[in-house]
Amino acid sequence: MELFKKLFLVFVSITTCCSALDKDHVAYLMKSLETDASLTLYDEYKKELGRHDFEMLIRLSSIILEQGIQSPDPAVQLSSLYGTAIAQMHSSLDILEQGLKSQNYETQVASIQLLALMHDDRGDELLTKAMASPFLMARMEAGFHLAHRKHRKASGQLEALMYKLPHEYWFYFPQFFALIGTSDAIEVLKSLMEDRFSMTRIEAILSAARFGRDDLVRKIRAHATHSRPDEQEASATALGILKDSKSIPQLKQLSKSPSISVKLSALRSLYLLGDTEALLPIIDLAKQRDLFAIALLGELPAGEEALASLLDDKDIHIRFNAAYALLLRRDPRCLGAIEEFLLQSSKDIGFMPHSSMGHSLTAWKVVPSVQQKMKQLPFDLAAMSLQVREQILSACLELPEKDFLAIAQAIFQRYELHLIPLLVQLLENHKTEPALQLLKKNSQQAGSPLIRTYCDLALYRLKQEGPYEARLRQWIFSVQSQEMVHFRSGLPWHLRKNNTSYELTPQESTRLLLETYQALSDRHDEQGIEILLQGLKNAHPKNRYAIAGLLIHALQ
Repeated sequence: MELFKKLFLVFVSITTCCSALDKDHVAYLMKSLETDASLTLYDEYKKELGRHDFEMLIRLSSIILEQGIQSPDPAVQLSSLYGTAIAQMHSSLDILEQGLKSQNYETQVASIQLLALMHDDRGDELLTKAMASPFLMARMEAGFHLAHRKHRKASGQLEALMYKLPHEYWFYFPQFFALIGTSDAIEVLKSLMEDRFSMTRIEAILSAARFGRDDLVRKIRAHATHSRPDEQEASATALGILKDSKSIPQLKQLSKSPSISVKLSALRSLYLLGDTEALLPIIDLAKQRDLFAIALLGELPAGEEALASLLDDKDIHIRFNAAYALLLRRDPRCLGAIEEFLLQSSKDIGFMPHSSMGHSLTAWKVVPSVQQKMKQLPFDLAAMSLQVREQILSACLELPEKDFLAIAQAIFQRYELHLIPLLVQLLENHKTEPALQLLKKNSQQAGSPLIRTYCDLALYRLKQEGPYEARLRQWIFSVQSQEMVHFRSGLPWHLRKNNTSYELTPQESTRLLLETYQALSDRHDEQGIEILLQGLKNAHPKNRYAIAGLLIHALQ
């Protein structure tokens, strides 16, 4: 009996040792870029073990992500970073550090953005290292996040960077120092308010107001007395933002300025300080077709009738600004005009911000032939235009439900694929019976598998009864071998609205593939894990990195 026990223990020891060797060999093959062989051997190891080895799967997925960030292919680097963001693993800092060393600008910026989401000392250290990037805008991105964190080195790093640049670029920096808000940062901000370039002075005045620096209100009042209209405009706006009631007499004087932008800024500030009669001259200027006055009525009450009268104007810029402003006032009369600009169709129109001379007022210019204009601009006009359309669509949700659903159905019918991901998300979150019926109707739409599958995905996540899960599985099987992980451009930090962060934004089909994998794997059971493992085995090689991140997420 004793001999039998010893033999049994020896057998268990040998079996365990062999399993451990198999386990190490699986990882060795993955590190050797033998992905298919590694996953095949893992299948054998799993059968021998009788279950999945979660620790082993996380190890294999981590190896895939590490290999991706070291690839010379920028698309693979971005896919690896996307997977890393989904995985949210502690070791991801090593991958992000590798991303900062990339020679690809987009990889560096994406790594910086992901670092900004991690609040630990090493993340701060890596952000500080990013200030040495060979790409100026990557340095600015890192500086923005250091300023947002109010890092102790932020002021010194940004000031040093500022002095390395030509003086004409200094207007980028006032917002950083106002955001940091320390005594040394405010001293730099004060000096920028007296800079020899008016654009830098203007940005310093506006930044002080936006970040609530009411300790600088006396300096701003002094600038309001200067003769330059751009400084007067910026100062008038800043005094209203800071609610400086002592400046009311000065604002009333500025409201009589011959400069329309100075007048509008002063009138808006007077309204913010309680003078409701200041609305009337703004409405009159809107009726006279002033673009800034029209745009301003989107944030002020009582101008809806004036805006509605401009919806049929022959000037396309007037029509768009009036319709957008009326939409922001939640007035359904904007619906017909909004549809003209929201539905891209074959018009190839885009939207570009148009600022006043004091940069405190903004209207929109409608740009024809976007694809032709792209090469002439220093930013991605298509990305900016899509951002504007998405803002319009989100604002439509505030209209009466029947009007929002009418816009939604028009988007489905016109195959506006660039808006489908956001539209389906809005309908999914809306959760009313009419919204559900619209999703169900379009899950049957002929001619657009992307629309059908997005609707199936929303209905599956909403746990509606139907064949939605089976359809999603079938769709994944049909497309998983295609290269689908592509990313569209993000806007640089200074062109984003509402402080939205730079994002790795998948194109529509890519986003659908990844969201479908995630929805099916979010059950965190063996069936979901099998789906992702099948994706790793059968997917296009460039898709594996994002799927590896999803697998880590599913196992945690």
